[in-house]
Amino acid sequence: MEEIIIFCPDCRGQFEIDSEDIVEGELIECPLCGAEIEVLSESPIKIRLWSEDNTF
Repeated sequence: MEEIIIFCPDCRGQFEIDSEDIVEGELIECPLCGAEIEVLSESPIKIRLWSEDNTF
């Protein structure tokens, strides 16, 4: 298992997450501020702050 460093788009803090937890379309939670982060792409990793307004 590989740890990936994620930079939170909300609080701009960084945290580590297991690479197996990076799944396209899933939400992860920032352990620093509680923001929900949407995984847009696994390779390369692309994320954005999730909100209901982001749905198409």
